[in-house]
Amino acid sequence: MRKALLAALAASALLGGSARAAFNSDFAGTSAGEFLKLGGDARGAAMGQAMTAAAEDGAALYYNPAGLSQLKRRQGTATQGLLYQDVMVSFAAYAHPVQPAIKPKRRFLRPSGLGTLALGVLYLNAGSMTEVDNTAAPTGGEFTPRDIALMAGWGGTLTDLFDLGISLKYVDSRIQASAKTGSADVGARLRLEVLGKPYTAALAARNLGGELRFHEQRDPLPTDVRFGQALRLLPEWVVSLDLAFPRDNDWYPAFGTELTLPAGKELSFSGRFGYDGRISSDELDGVSSLSAGLGVVIQGWSVDYGWVPFGALGHTHRFSVGLSF
Repeated sequence: MRKALLAALAASALLGGSARAAFNSDFAGTSAGEFLKLGGDARGAAMGQAMTAAAEDGAALYYNPAGLSQLKRRQGTATQGLLYQDVMVSFAAYAHPVQPAIKPKRRFLRPSGLGTLALGVLYLNAGSMTEVDNTAAPTGGEFTPRDIALMAGWGGTLTDLFDLGISLKYVDSRIQASAKTGSADVGARLRLEVLGKPYTAALAARNLGGELRFHEQRDPLPTDVRFGQALRLLPEWVVSLDLAFPRDNDWYPAFGTELTLPAGKELSFSGRFGYDGRISSDELDGVSSLSAGLGVVIQGWSVDYGWVPFGALGHTHRFSVGLSF
């Protein structure tokens, strides 16, 4: 365990130094595949995307694949996001814990058997646009820009305290021409107790490698490194904090909190609030950065809603439906 902890701390120090040195606003506007920043499910949207340590369901495939390790049941989730100016984003994932056919006396991966496998898709539809020529005169045609990322990942428990995960992505972006590439996410989580409260520290590096090329222009995907913490102050109350280091902008914080109220054996209600430092109120001229949402779980089904304002661009909404079985 000591070796795993030292390795995690060393990786955090190295990645943190790299992020501070190279990831800053001098690279703004130099990434392709910006839709990969839009988030996954409605719960994450409501909690300010501060999910690196808090995601422990199928949506962890997007936020931090190491969180897949905590799943004990199969789960499917689907999200529809209504963004500004008729832009829509969709996310879906299916996660399947894998148990060994023969259980040895000592398992290297525990307590999640052989870990959890997951498949997912993130899809952005920017709506129909009128085609114009180089003089801005309409040609009579239309086109629909769209982006899609197909994901496959695994997360497992290496020790009683340490989780590891990895996911691979196939990214296809189309304006009029199309560009394709691949990338990877890696993540780790360390589960401890602080003052007797469950505490998780996490590290995730997303969209590693891969470039999209349109004609002669080649740009990398929006790589970011995130350090996350989640503290369960009460069995029903969790708070989370992320520090994000994107390659194409300055670092920023994100905060989220969730309070769950049980109302029966298989019924509970959740209220959520968040802050996302990536969304600048100064640039968007109005209320932004803040988010809120609600959720309900009944007999394995979950329904969630997330609201995120984008200043003068308007309000965005996300709706998620999930099933654990």
